[in-house]
Amino acid sequence: METKNKLWVGLGVVVAAGAAFYVGSNGETGMDAMDHSEMVADEGGEGGEGATTAEAISSDAVYLGQLAFIRGHLNVGVNLYQDGYNEGAVTHMKHPGDEIYTNLLPAMEARNAVGFADELTTLAAAIESGASKQSVDTAYASLMTAIGKAEDAVTDVDAKGLGLVIVDLIRTAAAEYDIAVADDGSLENEHEYQDSLGFVRIAQQLLTKLSSKTDNVAAVAAIEEQIVALLPIWPSIRAPQKLETQPSVIYGAAGQIEFTINDL
Repeated sequence: METKNKLWVGLGVVVAAGAAFYVGSNGETGMDAMDHSEMVADEGGEGGEGATTAEAISSDAVYLGQLAFIRGHLNVGVNLYQDGYNEGAVTHMKHPGDEIYTNLLPAMEARNAVGFADELTTLAAAIESGASKQSVDTAYASLMTAIGKAEDAVTDVDAKGLGLVIVDLIRTAAAEYDIAVADDGSLENEHEYQDSLGFVRIAQQLLTKLSSKTDNVAAVAAIEEQIVALLPIWPSIRAPQKLETQPSVIYGAAGQIEFTINDL
């Protein structure tokens, strides 16, 4: 319960800090200018992973965000497997299929996207059975192709929509890292440490697609700078017993990126 309280306090600080310089479309500033319905939605579950099925159906950014979270879990899971940490890899295979994918199916159907349950199952089975690294790589590549096709069902996403996905990934990475680290900097939860790394990696991968959607090179560069500056927080896929960075640093980066996407 203490870690959860710490998480919500951290989120509250970010919302308040962001509101201080937020200017709404109605010309108001501060908390009055913010869309409070979005703030409530953001407080569900573990960050952006807590998006509801209805939100994923109605919002392309939320839909793409859920697919990005699946990518993040799988990224670190396969990384662990390739590095010989098979048991840890297995735990990262469960969350995408058991929770995110199932809840996302109606949103995929609404967009006539082809599902990828078989590819998810194949990769998970390969890792759980201790298959060769080459077999896991092949299954992973097939799954990434299938997820890409599901993403392509959204044909009109703009730069701001992709920016929102990146913000969601970084903000959720902050929330996961907040759970991973104790107040004194010691490691409490390695799985959440790894999840947070996976989400930041996927956010970085999205920069290429973001740059293709906008002529604002400076804004994309500013977002990239924020993400690259975060990467040393995770010195390796296996967490050290002492974490040197406070979660507020990641929350702060999410706030800065959110501010920057207003220029896209």
